[in-house]
Amino acid sequence: MATTDVILALAKVFIMILPGYVLAKMNILKEEHTGGISGLITYVTYPCLVISAMQMEFSWEVLNNCKYVVIIFICVVLIAMLISKLVTKIVKLPASQSGIMAFMMVFGNTGFVGLPVLNGLFGKEAVFYGALADSSFDVLMFSIGVTLIRQAAKGEDKMGIGETMKGLLNPCFIGVLIGLAMYVCRFTLPDIIGGPVESIGNATSPIAMMVVGSHLARISFKEMFTSKHSYIVCLLKLLVAPAIALVLVNLIIGSGTLFGTVIIMEAAMPCAMLSVILSERYGADYKFATKGVMLTTILSLVTIPIVAIALQSI
Repeated sequence: MATTDVILALAKVFIMILPGYVLAKMNILKEEHTGGISGLITYVTYPCLVISAMQMEFSWEVLNNCKYVVIIFICVVLIAMLISKLVTKIVKLPASQSGIMAFMMVFGNTGFVGLPVLNGLFGKEAVFYGALADSSFDVLMFSIGVTLIRQAAKGEDKMGIGETMKGLLNPCFIGVLIGLAMYVCRFTLPDIIGGPVESIGNATSPIAMMVVGSHLARISFKEMFTSKHSYIVCLLKLLVAPAIALVLVNLIIGSGTLFGTVIIMEAAMPCAMLSVILSERYGADYKFATKGVMLTTILSLVTIPIVAIALQSI
């Protein structure tokens, strides 16, 4: 059952990547086009997606659970940064890739892959917690995560306060703040505005995946499957990250809870497609990000069922 749900969720990813791949091979979707599309996602569709996702009924329990998600993933981010620096020294990874590696180790495809997998494995309650984790995830992705990408673009290893503050001033994080403010203030957008915002937000995943597909068309499969650094990303994202999350969940929340299980499963998802979009948007090594995204997505067919079965036996 677990393997079937994972395969179905990931099959949808590959199907949505395919149009971008084909259009790039036909030279219709050119490399100079994807920069503008990445900007469209960063400035318009993803902020709308975040705002729309946070249009839910207010609950103190949900807000309290958000606290645990944020605390756990801040710890995961900090640990990932330390690990990526250590790995950088061991394998002599360029500074232009170490920040991307840290980003990919922490931030996974928790929405498009994660939610269908959670629904198939654990039911609707798990999807609710997964959506909560995904929303909390966005807070970190568009603050610390964007800073990591911006550092990689500059070839820097240290995260200065000034650069961190600049990283916060991005449309996606502003969208998170707007969504949170409306959620806490219990303000619901009128349908004439909320409907278009939701529709624009829903365009994020297919557009982002087509961009990834177009980049994949420009990378040889031999190059992708022979990159040792990409396999290191796979090890860190698919096995090390959920192991770290497991330890932190047991320390902060305790074992045996569905909410904790969801957090661990979300940590086990393949690298976020947005790592490619943000890398291109800020001038970082998006080819390295593309290879990491594709390899983790393929290998997660094996690792996600393993993590799920291991959690059920603990």
